[in-house]
Amino acid sequence: MSAVATEGAPENRVRYGIVWLVCGMLLFVCTDTVARHLTQTYPVLQVVWARLFIHLVLMTLVLAPKVPKFVRPKNPSATYLRAIIVFLTSIGSVATLQLIPVANMHAIGLLGPMLVTAFSVPLLGESVNKTQWAAISFACVGAVLIVKPGFGVFQLGSLIALATTVIYSLGHIAARYANRYDEPSTVLYCTALFGGVLSSLIVPFFWKAPNLEGWLLILLIGTLSGLGHYAVIKAFSFGDASKISPFNYSSLVWAILAGLVAFGEFPDSITLAGAAIILSSAVFMWRRAST
Repeated sequence: MSAVATEGAPENRVRYGIVWLVCGMLLFVCTDTVARHLTQTYPVLQVVWARLFIHLVLMTLVLAPKVPKFVRPKNPSATYLRAIIVFLTSIGSVATLQLIPVANMHAIGLLGPMLVTAFSVPLLGESVNKTQWAAISFACVGAVLIVKPGFGVFQLGSLIALATTVIYSLGHIAARYANRYDEPSTVLYCTALFGGVLSSLIVPFFWKAPNLEGWLLILLIGTLSGLGHYAVIKAFSFGDASKISPFNYSSLVWAILAGLVAFGEFPDSITLAGAAIILSSAVFMWRRAST
């Protein structure tokens, strides 16, 4: 009698995880697209506040019974270090979107997982072999092609994106360390709490009164961000992260489509070549790790 795959079978669960992750990447790209639109009218820190504060409100409403537990992490220093890093990453991301297209930012962001691997050696004591170091070095060449070192607004935006990716990678390292002591949901909520409260204290100094469209977009960006985080968490609840995480790279496809539809922007051939180099390096590392 042949086995019939059921909804709970491991292979089906991984498929559901992949679908959730791809949807999460779409939601994050939509968040960035709205952010790019808002930064043309409103200050960067006001857009950061919209993204973080609305996300905090939604998390608090959904997780209200568990909030008292979440705000008491077992290792506050590790958890809030991660929160500080994420806050800085949020500012860097929005500042980047004010200067360069969404797709360019996501192309540079492809370097993130490679940097996490590199930083895990000195910061977490993990080992990386020569082949992995070669792949990381090759990916850095791709990043140079995308950034196009030079002067001007576009180059400044690319450099901010690169710096933000480095900080983002350190945030992943901090999260892995914090998760040794606390549940991911605790780390995530404390991150949202820190960013939401701190941005609310800062934003009055940069506030520009929104019109009706502005308020709607402010609500939209926070909602999209919150749903994106939920989708990613849901994705990895379905099984093996090594089989699901490569689909993080679907964000570049969504970003190219979003930039084209919303702003009529499309990456040039050099940017696409750089993204291809980084992506091929990441896929190579993933395949080596899976064998």
